[in-house]
Amino acid sequence: MTGIRTTINPNSPDNFSFCGGVLITPTHVLTTASCTTVAKANYVSVGAHYINGNNDGDEIKVKNITNHPRYNPATLANDFAVLTLAKRSKFTPIGLPKPGSLGIQSGAWAMAMGWGLTSADGMASLELLQVGQQVITNEACRTALTSSTIGPSHVCAGGVEGKSPCQGDTGGPLIRTNSVKDSDDVLIGLISGGGTNGCGTKGFPTIYARVSSAVAWINSVTKAK
Repeated sequence: MTGIRTTINPNSPDNFSFCGGVLITPTHVLTTASCTTVAKANYVSVGAHYINGNNDGDEIKVKNITNHPRYNPATLANDFAVLTLAKRSKFTPIGLPKPGSLGIQSGAWAMAMGWGLTSADGMASLELLQVGQQVITNEACRTALTSSTIGPSHVCAGGVEGKSPCQGDTGGPLIRTNSVKDSDDVLIGLISGGGTNGCGTKGFPTIYARVSSAVAWINSVTKAK
């Protein structure tokens, strides 16, 4: 897990992770464009457990931000951004799904992570939290979230009362764990900017950016920089 930050100054009121992200190569972090277009991602804390990232994690400056060229802020289609880091991280990157695949089947379970609010009217968590989420079909997601536009670049999961990401979790990962080894984990989705409505409300699944839909673009960015 990676925290996205504007500063690493412990004396600044902005000394916290405003979004999440995931290390996908030693020098690249994947997050959402809905994060990078609302605040400046100047630093990352790779491997951080605490929201301020000062006592743990790899604090690295962001050298470049590349938003997906077809990102649509109205529908949150293609909600992806790649951060190029100024130096290599010591942590192991997560695996990506195969291009053209769904990444995960409906009914399967995955894990979401973040430092967001612990409830709709709660406080942000100081420590990294995680919650299991069962993937549903996009058709079922459209039925549940009639005011949202669910397309091929989205994947939905959850909808169980009291168990979902919330505000502040945007950019964080949805991970398929294939074994007890972290090296076998696969990044399925990113908590999308409009996907945290409901914050654990029964029947309101979370919308994620489907990573498999953008793997070709992601690889083109990471190999070019």
